Amino acid sequence: MKILHVLHNYFPSIGGTQILFQNIAEHCVKDYDDAVEIFATNSLYGPTKRQFKLVIPSFEIINGVNVKRFNFYRFHLPFFRMVTRLFMFLNIDVPYTFFKLIYGPWSPSLIAAIKQTDADIIVASPISSYSYISYSLFRSKLKNPKPFVIQGAIHFKEDENVEVIPKQILAAIKKCDYYISNTDFEKQRLIELGIDGNNIVSIGPGVNERIFENGDARYYRELLNIEDDEILVAYMGRIESTKSIDTLLKATQLVLEKNSKVKLVIAGYESLYFEELKKVVAIFSKEEQHKIQFVTNLDTQQKINLYHAIDVLVLPSISESFGMVFLEAWACKKPVIGTNIGAIRCIVDHEKNGLLVKPLSVNELSDAIIKLAADKDLRVQLGLNGYQKLIGNYTWDIVTKKYRDTYLKAIEKFSNQQ
Repeated sequence: MKILHVLHNYFPSIGGTQILFQNIAEHCVKDYDDAVEIFATNSLYGPTKRQFKLVIPSFEIINGVNVKRFNFYRFHLPFFRMVTRLFMFLNIDVPYTFFKLIYGPWSPSLIAAIKQTDADIIVASPISSYSYISYSLFRSKLKNPKPFVIQGAIHFKEDENVEVIPKQILAAIKKCDYYISNTDFEKQRLIELGIDGNNIVSIGPGVNERIFENGDARYYRELLNIEDDEILVAYMGRIESTKSIDTLLKATQLVLEKNSKVKLVIAGYESLYFEELKKVVAIFSKEEQHKIQFVTNLDTQQKINLYHAIDVLVLPSISESFGMVFLEAWACKKPVIGTNIGAIRCIVDHEKNGLLVKPLSVNELSDAIIKLAADKDLRVQLGLNGYQKLIGNYTWDIVTKKYRDTYLKAIEKFSNQQ
């Protein structure tokens, strides 16, 4: 099978979508002898980032996967971002065209290449106002249209009245052959928006559990001065406002009032929000500041070492499409704490492989941390249960087969409609 994955960014760019499709692509090549091609922009960063860093070369083969990177226009972005902010300030609906131009990518060469591909199937991700997501709306005009699958990774809000998908993108989803959701929550919300549930497959990402087997727990416990009787709580992931890490910092203050043996590490990539978090910690007492540390820009082995060093993982997000860090923590048999929001409820089973707390609730989060910090047996049991859930559902072998089976079903469905 010849597979084309169309993404905004690809390795060495880092993010959930990039990691997902790199693993799917490489496993399809290695395990099924498929021919897989990646079309992406030549940007290290996504469209919401103001900085641009060129990724070269424009073509290369990575672990058997052909990767083509395309130029895209950026000169118009400052103006449209400014006008969009003005519209939002004046409480005026922002035209969809503005979002389409901002997110783009405005890349004639990319769109032309998609139209001319000889792939058996085209798979596009993630959902945004990306021009290529609309392939299902214009493919009927092409001489050689292809089966089309969308992987959305939509961050639906708990409030069902909050619109997160433009009507044009919803129309593209309705016209594609299959849609792959990360969770059943995402699937159900799409059904409520009028998408045929028979055309939605809920799969989720995967983890290579084997690479997590060998981690050096002592490395970070010594580096961070964590004593054997101290409990290390961690946030790991992108450092951005939707992760609500400030809630975790404030919860840690309450935890320390009852358990001085707890320490917290925030691990991720530096950002503007990272600077805001440091300002939050700066007003804590000296003793509290001593209990909180930041670690940034970890490579893969450092991340694995840190997972082995921690006692509890916390992801206090107010919005998620999945939560890859839960799988990574479970791969190291660690218990997790997440927020009780739709996507995370589909992953973490409360009091079975982790704990769920109300979003933005400092009190509930602090109580959950105190509970796990005080009960080693509970931490061990939750971690083992999480590992078993990972092994049964979220290894790359399992996830790749589900993705590939969906591709084959899409090809058959499209063929029957021609």
